[in-house]
Amino acid sequence: MGYRFDKKGFLLIPDPRERRLEKQAKDANKPKCLVVNIVYCPNGHSVMDDYVNFNSFSGIKLKIHRPNGEQGVMVLSPIFGDKSVVFIGTKPKEGEKLEVFCPHCEQKIPILQPCENCDGGEIRVLSLDENFDITNGIAFCDLVGCPSAFILHSGELIEQAYLEGLE
Repeated sequence: MGYRFDKKGFLLIPDPRERRLEKQAKDANKPKCLVVNIVYCPNGHSVMDDYVNFNSFSGIKLKIHRPNGEQGVMVLSPIFGDKSVVFIGTKPKEGEKLEVFCPHCEQKIPILQPCENCDGGEIRVLSLDENFDITNGIAFCDLVGCPSAFILHSGELIEQAYLEGLE
């Protein structure tokens, strides 16, 4: 009990400002990440789904068609920089090009541009706005195994390296 009182017998009360500063210093050292909370198809359907979670965040669920005609589901990680993908109902091979659709209305996910990081892939885009807006969203390559993923803000591609420079 001696730690509660100073030498003169005064009660020592912890300063809440010190605790707040300690917590802020601790939080500043934690790695930061960008997480997509909601994303929409061209018809305004949310493609977020709790069926597959990535570090307790809902995945981005999309319907896929393989070149051999098989259909299935692809769930992308909503954590920017995490290249995790879960395939359900089919097992695409590395380097295979997929057709990507909304799982609710089967609207084809639009192509933004050819992928510059792989041969034959195309960058597909989903909107962050319910009223589909190609200039604000997320983009990913439709070639299995290609690591290309971007954030679109005001029509410009923002890559992981740029976001890391902001920290």
